[in-house]
This record gives sequence, structure tokens and C-alpha cells, in this order.
Amino acid sequence: MKKEEVKVVRVDHTAPMPEKKEEPIPKAPQAGKKPKPVLHKKPKFGILKGGKTARNKPRFTAVKDPAKAPPSKKSKTLRILTDKGLTLRRRKIADEVSKTPIGKIRTTLRVHGLPIKDSTPDKLVRKIYEDAQEAGMISDA
Repeated sequence: MKKEEVKVVRVDHTAPMPEKKEEPIPKAPQAGKKPKPVLHKKPKFGILKGGKTARNKPRFTAVKDPAKAPPSKKSKTLRILTDKGLTLRRRKIADEVSKTPIGKIRTTLRVHGLPIKDSTPDKLVRKIYEDAQEAGMISDA
């Protein structure tokens, strides 16, 4: 008969913890060693004929799908128009519209596809121009 080994562990005793592997301690950076400043910066477009820095390099790439919107610069800030910002924007537009000469307003409306008759009252033309700017149909500039 073979003897079977029996392991006896007390009930209130926990099993022994597994041994931890010691991790190497990272070296501290040495004092006094700073990276040298870059004295020569590469040109955007160099003189090489067919290389990476060629002057005749196309600055824009073709769009795969012309029906889609053009690629835009990804901004890191997100602007949210609050109620206060909306009222400030409306006041700014109203001030600019009141100071703009009526002839310039009429020509701008005609250029942007809002035909206004010469018999239309100036007050109504200003209101249409102001509303068009608030809606974004006409740029503020």
C-alpha cells in the first residue's frame, strides 16, 4: 500500500501568501544633463526635386467623396452658446445693424439672395437684415 500524504491546515489559519517578485527600482535622472536646443529647423518645402521636401509638393489632397463636406480643422475647444451669450450676440448684431447705412444693407441682402424692393420701408429692411444675421444666413463680418 502506498502512503497518501495528507495536508492539515487549521480552520482559523489562512493559507500562506505567495512570494512577491521584487521589481527593479528605476534609476533616478542624473542632474545637469539637459537636451541640447535645436539650432536648425527643417524648411517646410525644400529644393529637392522629387523628395519629401520638394517645392512642387501638393499642399492639398484630393477628396474621396465630393458630396461630403470638406475636411475641417479639429478644434480643441467646444463653444456652447448660453442664454447670456445669445443675448449678448443679439445686442451686438442689433447695434451693428443700427449703425450700418441702409444702402449697404440693401445690397448685402440682394447679394445673399433676399431680394428687397426699393419701396420696402427702411425699418423693415433693417429687421430682415438683423434676423438673417441671427439665423446665420449672413455672416457677421
